[in-house]
Amino acid sequence: MVGLKEIKYRIKKLYQYLDYQQERLKKGYQTKDGINLHMILTGNPGTGKTHLARLIAKIYYELGLLERPDVLEVDRSQLVGAYVGQTEEQTMRLIEQAKGGVLFIDEAYSLKRSGVSANDYGQAAIDTLVAAMTGPMDGSFAVILAGYPTEMRAFLRANPGLRSRFPDHNMLHIDDYSIQELLEIGEKIAIENDFLLTSQATFELKRRLEKAKVDESFGNARTTKAIILESIFQKGANVSIDSAKKDDFVLLHAEDFREEQQQGKGKSGLEELNDMIGLEQVKEEIHALASFVRIQQKRREEGLQTLPLELHSVFTGEPGTGKTTVAKLFAKVLNELDLLKRGHVVVVSRADLVAGYVGQTAEKTKEKVKDALGGVLFIDEAYGLISGGLGDFGLEAIHTLVSEMTEHGDNLVVILAGYEREIDLLLDSNPGLRSRFKKFIHFHPYSTDELLQIIQKNANDSGYLLAADAEEKMKEIYMNSQMDMRDLLLTSLKKQSKHNRYD
Repeated sequence: MVGLKEIKYRIKKLYQYLDYQQERLKKGYQTKDGINLHMILTGNPGTGKTHLARLIAKIYYELGLLERPDVLEVDRSQLVGAYVGQTEEQTMRLIEQAKGGVLFIDEAYSLKRSGVSANDYGQAAIDTLVAAMTGPMDGSFAVILAGYPTEMRAFLRANPGLRSRFPDHNMLHIDDYSIQELLEIGEKIAIENDFLLTSQATFELKRRLEKAKVDESFGNARTTKAIILESIFQKGANVSIDSAKKDDFVLLHAEDFREEQQQGKGKSGLEELNDMIGLEQVKEEIHALASFVRIQQKRREEGLQTLPLELHSVFTGEPGTGKTTVAKLFAKVLNELDLLKRGHVVVVSRADLVAGYVGQTAEKTKEKVKDALGGVLFIDEAYGLISGGLGDFGLEAIHTLVSEMTEHGDNLVVILAGYEREIDLLLDSNPGLRSRFKKFIHFHPYSTDELLQIIQKNANDSGYLLAADAEEKMKEIYMNSQMDMRDLLLTSLKKQSKHNRYD
């Protein structure tokens, strides 16, 4: 297997230990506590937990510790029933099926779910499993639990009876593969399918992997395999059999790895920004930042010293001045510059980050940050985080946010949005917060002429043309009522539909 240096070392030591214990038994020496075969494998998706469990089963069999090398792979859905007594029955039936081999429970932490109703029977499955591991069946089968690291740690803390059945030396954590290891895995998968990668294809595969490697949900070898198989599909779908050459059946090129949306894509983020009405100062700021990023990237490529890219920003201005729209285009620009891997925007407000009980706010904030990794976390009316008064948990959200921004570095861009004075008070609420925001962009209110241009554009997009006297009438209504121009357009369209005229 590619990589897994630490795991290979640990398995080798385990093999030597088990072989040693077997030899002692042959010589007549007894082991009071027996040989514990139960194991826990933790790691992110695609790190090889299931494959490793199958290899461990073979090792147990080859050493004579199990009667057969078979692995019965199950998850929560196969263990947990819907009514009282069904879970115990299902779990025991699976244990009987696994007897003589290994019972492998994937995503084992899902058996114990916090905050569920009393009729969730996951605990019954755990109790039945522990009873079988400690009762008359002990030694006749091995249990291997697998799951994500954080979730498995919490799961074992909540189940001391289960935790005691797994010695520390039988707990193995599989680290994520490095990009270089993933490239080796990709080349192996290609060879297994009778394909070879050109050097340009390897570079493109590396780019795809780096873009996909955003957080712990990254699929490692699984993602690599999916990309290779997708490229083989693209190769086969684009080759003309009549004019195909020998290399077309063997070589994967860079174009086979490029995502379809890269072909014939529409306007760039900067072009879309330029098409927006008004916001001239904002456009200048974003263009200047994009130019600065390009220069730093070029200097890095040339081996020259670069300045840090400080992309966390503060957007100030009144509601309706385009802050959220520009944030989305900003994310798109950063994605096009390969600074953000996904380039999406997660829009949140105080309610999405702050909870009502101690400890919950940090968790809510971390979840939203996790959703935004590889993109932009846009906190609208961000000053709301300090509006709760004494005993409020808004400050906990701010502290958590600062910590997460430090941890995730360039993999996350945070934009605070709101009124200028209130945002200034927010930045003063935490010493580490202000120091992380170096870019301030103010959104001035639209002029009446700009608002009229916006409403003309919206009318055109809706399939309408404004009559000659409509503009003056709209300007008059707007000046008298200060109605939002988008609302004015919708009101006008409703009237037009009802009376067949612009009133």
